[in-house]
Amino acid sequence: RLQKKIFNHNDLDHLEELLQQDDINTPKMIIFESVYSMDGSIAPIKEICELAKKYNALTFIDEVHAVGLYGNRGGGVAEREGLLDELDVVSGTLGKAFGVYGGYIAASEKFIDVMRSTAPGFIFTTSLPPVVAAGALESVKHLKNSMVERKQHTHQYKL
Repeated sequence: RLQKKIFNHNDLDHLEELLQQDDINTPKMIIFESVYSMDGSIAPIKEICELAKKYNALTFIDEVHAVGLYGNRGGGVAEREGLLDELDVVSGTLGKAFGVYGGYIAASEKFIDVMRSTAPGFIFTTSLPPVVAAGALESVKHLKNSMVERKQHTHQYKL
């Protein structure tokens, strides 16, 4: 089993304190959400990525509450902030803004292969039915090109 350490909500000082406890060469991953559903706060993605580089850690961001709503093409907060290339793993949902079900993970081919081979949630899950995959594809295409929904969201919540 892997050791798990939990840093306080958006507390970069606490995160750094935890990262300092391990040798720089010890494998580690910082896992966090871009938008926290309980209070709507946004993670300090840039600063987390900087700490990850400083302490030789991978980053894993969950954009589940952000895809479709943030970024010029609906890619989430990391896209909006221009930080997608700084992240190692990005996950999200096809529910919520995309209106279907299922999810995705984007990472290096090697990381995806490890996930596919070892994670029970992937191993014992059937693929999406073709009609759901087609609906998801059309939703993604629409939200990549339409700003209407993001403008309405931003106006409604004054983000």
